[in-house]
Amino acid sequence: NNNNNNNNNNNGDAMDDDAEAEPRSIEAVGFCPAAIPGTAHWCATGGVDGILKIWNLNTATSGGTAQLRQRCVREDSQSAGITRLTWHASLPLVICSYTDGVVGVWDARVGTMVGTLT
Repeated sequence: NNNNNNNNNNNGDAMDDDAEAEPRSIEAVGFCPAAIPGTAHWCATGGVDGILKIWNLNTATSGGTAQLRQRCVREDSQSAGITRLTWHASLPLVICSYTDGVVGVWDARVGTMVGTLT
């Protein structure tokens, strides 16, 4: 389910709407290589909010919406945004670079960070 239309802002102030729009910016998208078993039709997105999202696009091909499988948030920094991401060529890992100089390695199956490079 995509709940992006559920804003708790009831005052109708356009400036508040603009302020909320920036953290939703998607800065990086990557599609999982077909060689990785069990991850067909997976996609990863990352944005200025620093949240890595793993999506199953297979549900979208049958007329539905993509299913959010994992929502990955760094515990050590809530403010660093994601600038780039890529999938490992043969493992279900997503590698992300962040605005604070950290590179994070995530297990896309379970949504846990398995390592960092600084």
